[in-house]
Amino acid sequence: MDKRSLPPLSALRAFEAAARHMSFARAASELHLSAAAVSHQIKLLERWMGQPLFHRSAKGVSLSPAGSDYALRLRDAFERLMSTSRALRDHQQRPVVRIRCQFSPAVMWLTPRVVALQKERPELEIRVIAAEHRATGPLGADIAIYFPRSDLPGHRQLPLLTGPYRAYASPSLIGRSPWARPADVAGLPLLHLGVEDRGWPAPGFAEWFEAAGVSVPSPLPGLRLNLAHLAAQAAMLGAGAAVLPADLCVDAVRQGHLVALPGPDLPAPHPYMLSCREQPAEAVAWVRDRLLGEAASQAGVEPGTQAPRGRSRPRTQRT
Repeated sequence: MDKRSLPPLSALRAFEAAARHMSFARAASELHLSAAAVSHQIKLLERWMGQPLFHRSAKGVSLSPAGSDYALRLRDAFERLMSTSRALRDHQQRPVVRIRCQFSPAVMWLTPRVVALQKERPELEIRVIAAEHRATGPLGADIAIYFPRSDLPGHRQLPLLTGPYRAYASPSLIGRSPWARPADVAGLPLLHLGVEDRGWPAPGFAEWFEAAGVSVPSPLPGLRLNLAHLAAQAAMLGAGAAVLPADLCVDAVRQGHLVALPGPDLPAPHPYMLSCREQPAEAVAWVRDRLLGEAASQAGVEPGTQAPRGRSRPRTQRT
């Protein structure tokens, strides 16, 4: 016999029901069969097993020792099969909302808000996909959070995070010093957002000191990182000050991990836009509106009305 072969499912169902009811007639009623059909299926199973599973007498039927053990094991297997099947069915029936997002906003801004949304509506399955996004082609998700694009027919692009860039450092780095002037920042170790593998500009300390009217050497020394959340993490560890998107630092500032340093705000060359279909499903529309509302509340404006800054389109996007 092939070790992978299974007894007939119809015979297993008949045996499980008969063992549970201890009656071929009641098992037949449950399965909408005749008692003779149930008896036939159990005989097929006994031949497959090579041993009797029931003792039959004029008073009725009773399980053999082998049948009693097999009934318990089979009942457990049926329960696990039904549980797995229900879970898969329920999973397929749950509304799914896929959010594709650039790396840094996914880490620093989106994830905490998605966690809150999931708690509010646990029946939704929200999937966050942090990934690069090409400047053309389909979104690959129900909602996308990237820089502006011009080739999205049938979709709406709404301003999400449009705030400026600011200089930040950890409280442990600046200590109790009265950081009242931008010139004081020049004495700190500096962190820089590198642009070697990106196709768009991001303001850094060169622009920040120039806007502040502070003369500094060029090039500025310091550790260079290519993603905003990496620079933010290094800043929170006390490695230096960094010029970062203010919208992405809201939570870190609120939690006391970062503080804004005195100095100018630099306009963001590109806003983060939220894109989705013009007529999305209810679950997608709910998540979209909640994210827009969260961004608007921290900016103090009506959802979707932040004026985007910058018009040029990036070739690749990995902030």
